[in-house]
Amino acid sequence: MALNNEFLLIDSTITPSKIDQLTKKYKQIISFDIETDQILTEKKIKHNISDIFLNTSELLSIDSLCIKFCQWYNHNNGNKLLSFEGINLGSLFRVEFYNFLIVFLRNFIIISKIIEKYPKAKFSCPSTIFSITSKLTHDVNLIGKSSIHPQLTWDKIEYNLTSAISIKISKQNYQKFKKYSEKLISILSKKNNKNFTKKSCVLVEFDPIKYERIFQQSNEFNGKIFLYNKHRPIAYNLNSLNILRNSHILPFITSKNEFKDIESDIDLKCNSAKKKFEKFIDDSVFFESFFQYNGISFWLCLKPHLIKIFNEKLLNSIMEIELAKNFLLENKISSIIVLSESGFTEQIMLKLAKKFSIHSILLQHGVVVDSQQAIDYNKTIVGVLPILTDKFFVWGKSFLNYAIQSGIPSEKVEIKGSPNLDRFSGQKTKKNPNSILLLATGPRDQQSVGHDVNEWHKYEKLIQKICSIVTKHEQNLIIKRHPDISESNLSNSISKKFPNVKILKNGKILDLLLRSKIVISVGVSSVVFEAQLIGKPVISIVADHDIHGIPMSISKSCLVTTIENFEKDFSNLLSDAERLQNVIQKSNKIMEENVVNIAKSSKMILDCLF
Repeated sequence: MALNNEFLLIDSTITPSKIDQLTKKYKQIISFDIETDQILTEKKIKHNISDIFLNTSELLSIDSLCIKFCQWYNHNNGNKLLSFEGINLGSLFRVEFYNFLIVFLRNFIIISKIIEKYPKAKFSCPSTIFSITSKLTHDVNLIGKSSIHPQLTWDKIEYNLTSAISIKISKQNYQKFKKYSEKLISILSKKNNKNFTKKSCVLVEFDPIKYERIFQQSNEFNGKIFLYNKHRPIAYNLNSLNILRNSHILPFITSKNEFKDIESDIDLKCNSAKKKFEKFIDDSVFFESFFQYNGISFWLCLKPHLIKIFNEKLLNSIMEIELAKNFLLENKISSIIVLSESGFTEQIMLKLAKKFSIHSILLQHGVVVDSQQAIDYNKTIVGVLPILTDKFFVWGKSFLNYAIQSGIPSEKVEIKGSPNLDRFSGQKTKKNPNSILLLATGPRDQQSVGHDVNEWHKYEKLIQKICSIVTKHEQNLIIKRHPDISESNLSNSISKKFPNVKILKNGKILDLLLRSKIVISVGVSSVVFEAQLIGKPVISIVADHDIHGIPMSISKSCLVTTIENFEKDFSNLLSDAERLQNVIQKSNKIMEENVVNIAKSSKMILDCLF
């Protein structure tokens, strides 16, 4: 019998089969994430979404608060107590902890309001929700086993099987696979017998395919260039392997001997760091005052999670710092290039570069959200504005202006162009392009809106509306989703309603662009520039989940419209060749501000190093 005064609070940690069993016992069911809402909706199980307990101001405040909270390590003498080789160990998982905090703080606020609204209710929930609920009420029942095992962004890695199908594997299994692949790469890679000059540099976490022109240009330089990919695979298919083999770039692969040298005293270093962390975390007065929302501390709920995360990251962090230090010193690295300052590997390399007086460069790798409200987000979470690096190489004048407006010294910023876009230069569109390409970027999980079910529903309705309009005009539609592994999947209802629409998560973007006659963009995407570079007209549709708005570099160069006006604008482009050419000509003109040195930037960047 279903119980009226008992609430079932569930999230995606509960399996679909277990959901079937549990939902029969409860009338009051509240889902806590997008995936669970999709399952319950498909099963036609009546439920409420947890987002109804959040108001707009609360939703918008969560992101800025989590940017503050994820930098806990900078306070209470953390830079001294948590330091190893001059690197604050707590900072290394800042981005993953921020993503964790977004969900955690949302849940804390929601659960607090549920208990306040239903003070006599009893609750049943899995351990992820129980860890918060049990600190706020005694009337709670745990479903399953009790465990503190916070899921972080990179605990699972997505592996692409096809352009439409991918699987997620654990980080441990991914690292095993990466080690085996590196052994194979070390055998297949061309041995580089070239006589190098004394200078040497390192590319940190670079994709050989995206930066193919840099790899090709390396053959023209006498300096030694290393590829240091500890998170990203060195090569992941035949194409990337061939690009690597045909270049003079040397992949750094850690040998067994290097591991053995470090492992000899790694336990002592870890134990020392752990004792300092325990001393740091023991200051309950500070942490209770620091981790507060609206005057209410949530430190008691959060503490076991932070301890677990730090301890699980500790060994690998110290190991990677030691490996990076040895690599930089033994190879006499003179310069480092990164694509972001916030990544785990990138932080280690940049902070060691400061210590050893190694020149460092941040290379703009994608479109930058250029709102003034996004400055903290761009610096702290995305890492696309320079704090640690000596130089910032940007695509063009519009990005230089934003960097300076964001407080970056003008002498630090240089316009070099985009080596990623170099590969699109000279590409010719296919004769009689026969498809419409939709670049679909949904609500970002690095923002609270990315976990909001209502926002996801709005996004899916927008996608369905576009599908309806494009197919109504008898056009072939391909939806290219954002490759971010943490973006939720579109519900099955879209593919059922529009079976002829192809939905791809991965795939060669150049091929998709070349055979499309019009490109539609929902959400912020750097592919807009790639489309414009090969002469494609782009329609950018305003979406509510772009909380910082459309970057000016995109809004000035595209036909910007709303979903209400989309059909009229789309129809006009299809039927009016002159109007279509006007959109292309407008983008060509603005591209001169956005991206310079097309087809030349890779050489220019390497020229700066040697």
